[in-house]
Amino acid sequence: MWYFSGKGDSGNTFLYDGSKVTKNNPILDMIGIVDEVSAYIGLAISSIEQTGIKEDLRTIQISLSTVMSVIAGASESVAEDITTGKSIKWLEDKINFYGSGLDNPKSFTFSGETAAGAVLDICRTITRKMERRAVDISCENQKFDEKVLAYINRLSSFFYILRLFVDEDVNTSRKGKNRI
Repeated sequence: MWYFSGKGDSGNTFLYDGSKVTKNNPILDMIGIVDEVSAYIGLAISSIEQTGIKEDLRTIQISLSTVMSVIAGASESVAEDITTGKSIKWLEDKINFYGSGLDNPKSFTFSGETAAGAVLDICRTITRKMERRAVDISCENQKFDEKVLAYINRLSSFFYILRLFVDEDVNTSRKGKNRI
């Protein structure tokens, strides 16, 4: 059956570039964290009504697949959107779009205003964990692309702003003033 190969039963697996590693390798840990964020993005998508936000989150899931490929040793041509900065610019534009009408919080904010906002906050915190792991790996491996680190950093900012936006948008729409 194609559901499993059994090749990883001994605790080893292969990276994109063909190199064999143990399943507790920091690179696989990092890939697992990226996968975790992507799964929570799926949960966020299922709890958000706005089509534009859903599309933006799907775009991020696609970019995260690319990030996983880069971490696993794919060639730079696979990761062109990330390594050229195109994806970073896209995130910056989205942060500015969603943040344009928001007031800057004067103190620490807690999620929980909406279910969607809480899931986006989980995405933010796991992305911060991903960033810490990426820094660890980049310190060990000089080939780790700095643009991947920048992308991850922007991504956590995106989730923060989007959480604030979603929470405010829901509260505003309750008052009959939907922003999107």
